[in-house]
Amino acid sequence: MNQKHRDTIDLYCQDIVPRINAIKLWPKLLENKVFNRDDVNIPRWEENLMDKATIRDIYLTIKTRGPLAFDRFLTSLKQSDHENLANILEGKITLRSEDIERNVNQGDDVNVNDVDDTNLTSTIEWVQDGFYNNMQLSEVPLRIQVQRATKFLDGPVYENVHRYPMRSKPRGLVLIITNIRFEHPDYEPRCSAAHDRMNLEELFEQMGFQVISHCNLTGEGLLEKIKQFSQLKELRKVDSCFIIISSHGNVNTEYEVTEIHGVDYNPDSKKHNYKTVLCTDILNNFTVEACPHLAEKPKIFIFQLCRGDKKQKLVKKPRHTTDTCNIRPSDEMMNLKINGKGTMRNNADMLIVHATLPGHVAFRDKITGSWFIQILCEVFMNHAHKTHLEDLLHMVDERLRIQRTTKEECQTLMVTSIGFNKHCYLNPGLFEDT
Repeated sequence: MNQKHRDTIDLYCQDIVPRINAIKLWPKLLENKVFNRDDVNIPRWEENLMDKATIRDIYLTIKTRGPLAFDRFLTSLKQSDHENLANILEGKITLRSEDIERNVNQGDDVNVNDVDDTNLTSTIEWVQDGFYNNMQLSEVPLRIQVQRATKFLDGPVYENVHRYPMRSKPRGLVLIITNIRFEHPDYEPRCSAAHDRMNLEELFEQMGFQVISHCNLTGEGLLEKIKQFSQLKELRKVDSCFIIISSHGNVNTEYEVTEIHGVDYNPDSKKHNYKTVLCTDILNNFTVEACPHLAEKPKIFIFQLCRGDKKQKLVKKPRHTTDTCNIRPSDEMMNLKINGKGTMRNNADMLIVHATLPGHVAFRDKITGSWFIQILCEVFMNHAHKTHLEDLLHMVDERLRIQRTTKEECQTLMVTSIGFNKHCYLNPGLFEDT
């Protein structure tokens, strides 16, 4: 069984196990060969099929039963009147907890086959809004359900602001690097980042991107994967790319830029031959010279990591303000000339997104995942079908301000544009042959 399916089983264990009727499900598990009849656990299980501990043991043991076990488990659930549970595991229903299910269906589980598309859509939107509004209190991670586009939004809309073409299939390539467990004893594992990883993978796959994901890389390994990705021939055939890195980080005092920590990072790095990884090193692999396949295509870099140890504090609104006037462009700006047709800028079409400000920490919920990635996934899955990328990020920061501000601490998103001068609509799930 692949890691994604194992993670899904673990993620919904607490929600699904109490709802399983083992008397109905067990014969189907044997019939569909999830378990062989000579399995040494069967006699012990069959003696206590009504026991919740037994059901949990059966459920979690499915992870060890081969590459077909997950699909066979879903089939068994559907054949034993547990289709609502199969829908949750498949991502067809975005329910988050028993309380939300009770509010939606007054005590009954939601079955996707029992409602029409209109009702299902409104139910999903209600649940998603419920998750967003209660994000600080939720103990269950976000479940991805992308709202697909119904028409392409990639033509010019303003006279002087164009749009990046976004119609390729796949829409683009996505590289996700997630560091969770670190070798140095002072670095606590980022366990909840596993939810970020799963949600990002599911988000971009549902939107129509091809996802490449790596976990727990050293500094040298991280740079190597970045370089390999930037040289993929498949980049020539797609309209965009995303590079998303989630790890510990800090400010590099020598270069005064953000440093990404590989799992082998050691504070006394000079004595351990550690390979330093700077955010600027990542960007340098995607200039036009270094990565010609992505020339004039949008390249989005997302960094979920601390950039120092400062915690941003809330301040009271000041009573004073300022009056400003429109600034006239300088003569130098007025005299700029456009490059000739035979050349292009080496650094362009890049959008760099940091979860926090320079010198500050990026907060992560130990149960549900990082503040920033949770909100980014929620905004993208609900609004990318009608909103261009930079406005999506504006929405993310606004939610970060409202929903993830504590009594004393807060976090501010930072977005930097390097020649990213067009609107970028992701057109999730929409392709010309559909």
